[in-house]
Amino acid sequence: MAHDIDIRGLTKSFGSHAVLHGIDLRIGEGEFVGLMGPNGAGKSTLIKILAGVHGNYGGELRFGGERVPSLAGRDDVGFIHQDLGLVDDMSIVDNLRLGEAPLRRLGPLLHHGREARAAADALALVGLERSVDTPVGALSPGEKTLVAVARLLARGARVLVVDEATSTLSPADAQQLIDSLKRTTAEGATVIMVSHKLSEILRVCDRIVVVLDGRLVEDRPAEGLDHDGLVELLVAHEVDGHPGGEREPARPGEELVRLEGAVAGRAGPVDLVVHAGEVVGLTGLAGSGLHDVAFLAHGSAVPDRGRVVRPPSATTALVPPYRERQGGFDEHSIARNLTISALPRWRAPWRLLRTGVERRDARDVVGRLDVRPGDPERAYGDLSGGNKQKVVFGRALLRDPRLYVLCEPTRGVDVQTRREIYRLIDELRSGGAGVLVVTSDFEDLVAVADRMSVVVDGRVGPFLVADDMSAKDLEAFI
Repeated sequence: MAHDIDIRGLTKSFGSHAVLHGIDLRIGEGEFVGLMGPNGAGKSTLIKILAGVHGNYGGELRFGGERVPSLAGRDDVGFIHQDLGLVDDMSIVDNLRLGEAPLRRLGPLLHHGREARAAADALALVGLERSVDTPVGALSPGEKTLVAVARLLARGARVLVVDEATSTLSPADAQQLIDSLKRTTAEGATVIMVSHKLSEILRVCDRIVVVLDGRLVEDRPAEGLDHDGLVELLVAHEVDGHPGGEREPARPGEELVRLEGAVAGRAGPVDLVVHAGEVVGLTGLAGSGLHDVAFLAHGSAVPDRGRVVRPPSATTALVPPYRERQGGFDEHSIARNLTISALPRWRAPWRLLRTGVERRDARDVVGRLDVRPGDPERAYGDLSGGNKQKVVFGRALLRDPRLYVLCEPTRGVDVQTRREIYRLIDELRSGGAGVLVVTSDFEDLVAVADRMSVVVDGRVGPFLVADDMSAKDLEAFI
């Protein structure tokens, strides 16, 4: 059957809040379509309707000319989310066979050879050269994503919906995934990719679809569109890597944290100093121990050897790298997620919380960071990934620490929010805070860091002056 997707007059509301307003979109076989738009624009809701997570919508959805309630439960359609649904303790072959009928030799006997060959054939579809007996936990994030794609292709998927799957990948891993997806479209499959990474969208997509405030505002071929043109589609003005204007030179002040031969997890021995009034940037590949360095600096990891020294006044706040499992409490409100780490700030002398002031401050942060929807009493779990990132960032701001440790601060956020986060980091630095930015996104470092280094095998390398580096220079250095 044909595998074209036809969306007609799609609407969706949650209570009185309308999220989608009459989306009309047709995607043909063999197309590579980039789906873009600001956080909260409705992209996630659209994808969840396709995946069958949200029902009770208006309009209609047709697949291959046939009206369907969703694209869920079909072998010819697959969804790749940030949560890949893989089991780290199991081998590649066992992950690929999960949910499938066993390949048997005779009667109840499992035919391990046939299952291994089937798994090897699946990996060949995505160009992954790994033994099928390798534990999934031993793979890089990019290789794990390729295994998830291979599982869908082996089951007959001809339509792949990829939702922010590259946001946590290194450039090399992201490139390997995108090359694999591009090969599938060359063979007639359809790919719909949600991403905020402009370079990825421009490099591989045939069409670019932009959703804004629940409406489809742009649907055009990618050919002939450059970075500046794509930015113009997403926001009404040019957005550079830096929020604009010349930055004042850093004036480092008091030491806020010093790591001396510190070892924990994959990190170490690490020697690192962050001062008040500066932004220090670290980057590195998956498995380098990059985030373990951040945990040491923040204090959420205790060194097995060496030491971490902080003055008594050096309070810290952390934006964790993985918001899905470290970021917040889905069942609690946006306001509670914002304030939960800084409750003493609103405690009256008689130990009771000044809840009115707490709610006011939460509303202020929601407005300042443009969290959508903007109701602080809405459940955190209702938010899109980018808006969850804003809440996690806002929680760190409300702690008002002297040292900010920001892991992947712009992960999954749109172009305009990225600029706002860069501006906030610049304001924190100007206000005398120290900021340690730990990220796999080179643009972050080039935009905000005063000095930067690369973590390799758990060790922090020599520092470079950020003004002398571009994103391409840094990527080449790594």
